[in-house]
Amino acid sequence: MIRFDPFKELEELQERLARTFAAPQQGPRVFAPPVDILEDGEGLHILVYLPGVEPEKVEVVAEEGVLAVKAERPFEKKEGVAYHRLEGPYGTFARSFNVPSTYDLAKVEARFRHGVLHLKVPKAEATKPKKIQVQVEG
Repeated sequence: MIRFDPFKELEELQERLARTFAAPQQGPRVFAPPVDILEDGEGLHILVYLPGVEPEKVEVVAEEGVLAVKAERPFEKKEGVAYHRLEGPYGTFARSFNVPSTYDLAKVEARFRHGVLHLKVPKAEATKPKKIQVQVEG
């Protein structure tokens, strides 16, 4: 069962209207790719959906509490081809996330598979539970 999300519907409608009635863009458009963010005992798992993007066109930067993802899927118009409908996302994709200091941005791992970028942000060592040895006095 798919849950109805009125905000998602409004966002999609707004984007379609902008594409239909807007004047040609001055400069490249930047899209925010969809993401899933999960947390478990080890840290955060961020999945960024980048269909059709080549892995070498993906850039991940972590600095000052922000994890940023940038990617590009250029549109290459072919001579002699009539384009009737183009709904696939083309252009520059960018998304950034404020990451609390309870996570260690210096140890982020990035994996790209089947158009999905999987970022693993481990918890900082200082925030992990520590087992305290109880001393027994005679």
